[in-house]
Amino acid sequence: MAFLYIDSFVPGASELPGIVDDKNALLKRMKLVMLRISGEPVITSYGYLYPKPPKGLSRSRDQLKSNYKKIWEDVIIAFDWDTYGATANTRTYEVNIGEFFLKKEIPELDLQKVVMHEILHIFLDMPRSMHHPQINKIIKHSLGLKGEPNPFGTD
Repeated sequence: MAFLYIDSFVPGASELPGIVDDKNALLKRMKLVMLRISGEPVITSYGYLYPKPPKGLSRSRDQLKSNYKKIWEDVIIAFDWDTYGATANTRTYEVNIGEFFLKKEIPELDLQKVVMHEILHIFLDMPRSMHHPQINKIIKHSLGLKGEPNPFGTD
């Protein structure tokens, strides 16, 4: 079950009021994004567990690793001040969301595309240099998300 690490999004006591509001808003948007990606979570005291892999994916059509559903069980999604945009570690299955996404004007759909983009880096069964065209194809055609599949030009 993928894990949305809630504590990483919760504002610290020393954070400025504007940051507190921004982190709370991002956490709210992340919960909605993950609900769209996976469905209802199992709520724990540490975070939200998402038992179902992302909807709309096909191992063969989308060129995913044969064990992508198993990998989903180990994915951790967290906020990280050391990350500006969003990153995925394909060895540890960690997706980090950074301070760029504290901007409230970023549409939820664009945030959803970014999160899926990073998850797909972990799932794809091809050389990394070939990921972006395939990720864009999956987001646009397999998942049917409207608009630019890579709205921020993320890597």
